[in-house]
Amino acid sequence: MEKSIDWNKFDWSRIFGVVSSVDGMKRNQTRPLRTEIIEMSIDKYSNGQLSYVGDTADGMDFIGVDGLRYECKSAETLFPKIVPHTRQMVLKNHRSKQQEVEQTFDYMILVDTGKNCVGICDWNSCMTSNKDAVVMFSVRLRDITVVAENVTPDPTLAEIDMEKCITSLIRESI
Repeated sequence: MEKSIDWNKFDWSRIFGVVSSVDGMKRNQTRPLRTEIIEMSIDKYSNGQLSYVGDTADGMDFIGVDGLRYECKSAETLFPKIVPHTRQMVLKNHRSKQQEVEQTFDYMILVDTGKNCVGICDWNSCMTSNKDAVVMFSVRLRDITVVAENVTPDPTLAEIDMEKCITSLIRESI
């Protein structure tokens, strides 16, 4: 029997504690690492329901216990109040020329790091547009199922300055 994801079993407080700890990692050089740390925390605090594969799979970040593929995007103002859709974000960067976008995930996990809110939508809800070699997407807010909102970050994780920790690790290692 295939299991389903129970979003209420995620430890959102600890996930957003990690989100707070990487707040200083928004420079171009650290942004990809920030994203990976957030996604690894979603794996760790998903109660065993999502497995992080973003470091080995193209176009998806997690495999769920339900057998489905999940992509994750995060931004500080993902769910705006004044427009009926999320902000536009990069779905795929082809790096050179435009190519056809193939479905690589079943569901998108949308993390608003400013409002400490998480929503889920399916592949078909992602409205795409092409700009040069980049495919952008947005989602109508009505197509998003909110699974966590106004989460209070775990203070023991939120007080960590992950950028400082990583910088220190690098300096000690070189």
